[in-house]
Amino acid sequence: MVNGIQEGQMAGEIIGTSDAPRWLQRLGHFIDHFNPGRFLLWKINFAVVTYTAIVCLIDNHDIKGTKFVELNGAMLLSAVIGLLLIFRNSSAYERWWEARKLWGQLVNESRNLAIKTRCYADSLNDSQRLEFAKLISGFAFALKEHLRCQRDPGLLSALSIPDNEQHIPSAIAQEVYKKLKTWRKDGVIDQWEQLQLDLHAKTLMDICGSTERILKSPIAGSYKLLLWLGLLLNVACLPWFLVPSFHFWSIPMMLISSYFIFGIELLAEEVERPFDPLPNDLPLEAICATIKQSVEESLEVVIS
Repeated sequence: MVNGIQEGQMAGEIIGTSDAPRWLQRLGHFIDHFNPGRFLLWKINFAVVTYTAIVCLIDNHDIKGTKFVELNGAMLLSAVIGLLLIFRNSSAYERWWEARKLWGQLVNESRNLAIKTRCYADSLNDSQRLEFAKLISGFAFALKEHLRCQRDPGLLSALSIPDNEQHIPSAIAQEVYKKLKTWRKDGVIDQWEQLQLDLHAKTLMDICGSTERILKSPIAGSYKLLLWLGLLLNVACLPWFLVPSFHFWSIPMMLISSYFIFGIELLAEEVERPFDPLPNDLPLEAICATIKQSVEESLEVVIS
């Protein structure tokens, strides 16, 4: 998957740099966001165009496509494929939107935890506030890496998390609770203030569990297989209905049709995995940077 991501982003990175003209940057944006599946989509379109051209030649010599037109099955087949694509795209977007709401909640909970810490635990010195700020912002970065099945050794070192920890967000949340317990023991916060901070600390792992549910509960593979079989059947049959009426004009018509039907399916496959580093997925890097900036402002520290 990593190679596919690198190939897909290569063209956009080349022409989407800040030194390029504005129109070239917009072209790079189009390549990144409106090219689902990257090169796979164009390979499919090339195969469809080639197949349609072959149908045109066959229709002119051997088999007459008018026999297929008389069956009048193109409309029925297209309607079935349309219903399947609508359901597929709706299910994928629902997963993406739920993930977006969870990360938006993480932004709010991180801000609230930082603000209340600054107000309630106002006797903390600069180093203590900086250490707690690293834990709050570090949780977001650790969750991002966790959902992508990656590990950041630099983050573990900065937060003093052992390398043998398997669940990094859980380890960071545990450190947050240890801080709250220590502050309560030392009299930095009272019991009521501890309960208020605990509400936001608890939500961190609630969000983590919800995002893991999205990650580990993909759409059933048998449903995807059924949809792909339907798409291939549609592409295999449709030229036989178009060629008798439009002849070689059927080639651009099939190209446009295949771009949209396969583009929607490949886009749905990207969107249903909202945590991957693809242009159509969630901008987790930007969200984590927002959390870091908000925590720094609230606790009046600078995280290096």
